Amino acid sequence: MQDKAADIPIDQITEPRTVLRLVDKDSVEYLEMRDSIAAEGFWNSISVRPAKDDGKYEIIDGLYRYTCARELSLQSIPCIIKYKLSDDAVLAAQIQANAIRPETKPVEFARQMKRMLTRRPEMTFDELAHLIHKSPSWVRKTLGLLRLVRKSRKMVDRGEIAIQSAYMLAKIPHHLQAGYLDPARTLPSREFRALAASVIKQYTEAVKQGRMKAFWCGEFRPQAHLRSLRDIQSETQRQEVGALLVTAEQCKTPVDGFYAALRWAMHLDRQSVEDQERSALARLRQSLPEESEVQHVTD
Repeated sequence: MQDKAADIPIDQITEPRTVLRLVDKDSVEYLEMRDSIAAEGFWNSISVRPAKDDGKYEIIDGLYRYTCARELSLQSIPCIIKYKLSDDAVLAAQIQANAIRPETKPVEFARQMKRMLTRRPEMTFDELAHLIHKSPSWVRKTLGLLRLVRKSRKMVDRGEIAIQSAYMLAKIPHHLQAGYLDPARTLPSREFRALAASVIKQYTEAVKQGRMKAFWCGEFRPQAHLRSLRDIQSETQRQEVGALLVTAEQCKTPVDGFYAALRWAMHLDRQSVEDQERSALARLRQSLPEESEVQHVTD
C-alpha cells in the first residue's frame, strides 16, 4: 500500500515505542514551535504508521509537533501515513531525521544504533550505515561512545567535551578514562587526540609485555562477597578445601584457621583474591582498543 496524507484525530495517534530524543518542553525549540503552531497551524505533516492497536497510528517522526498539538488541545494533526515499515526502518528514519539537529545527543544516536544491531545480530556496520544514510566510519565512531564511562557520556551530551575529543576518549581503556576528563574538556581536539593516542599506544605495549598492572588506577582492591550456602554446606560434608586453605593461609593456631575460614566464606582468602585480580585483568584486556584502531590514531 502506498503512503498517503490524512488529517488524523489526535486521540488516534500514539507516541513511538522507541524515542530517540525526549521532548524538552522548556527548550527554546519547543516553545517556538508551540507558538508557531498556535498562530499559523502546521507547516509540515508528521510521519506515522499503523499501530498494533486497531485504528491507532504510531509516530515515526514528529514527536515535538504532536506534543505541541496535545498541549494546544488541537483535535487533529496532518500526517503522512507510511505502511509496511519494520521497527528497524522506523528507528533508521528517526536517526536520519534527528542527525541534522544539534539538540539530539551523540550518545542517544549510539544507544539507538546499538539497539538496531542487537535486534539484528547479522547486520554489519556497513549495512547499518547504508540504512541510516551515514558513513561506516561515522557509525563506528558514534558506537564507540558507548565505551565512555557514565560521567564522560553526560559531559559529551552536555557539550562539555568536543565530539572529536570524545571519540578519542572512548578509545582509552575504561578504567583510565577518569584521569583524562579534564584534558578532554580543556585541550583543543588536535592536542587531545595526540595525548590519547600516546596513552593507547603505551597501554597496548604494556599488555604485550605483560605489564598491565602498571596501569591500575590505584591499588587493586578485592571485593568481599559471601559464598552460597550450598558451597558452604558442600565443604562441610566433603571437607575438600579446609586442609588446603589452612596450608595456603599459613595458619599456625586454631584462631588463624577460624579467621582463614571467614576470609574463605567472604572470597577474601589468597586464592579468591588472585582469582578476582585475574578476572579484573581480563576485563582490562577486553577494554583495549583493537590494534587497527590504535594504528589508525597513531599514524
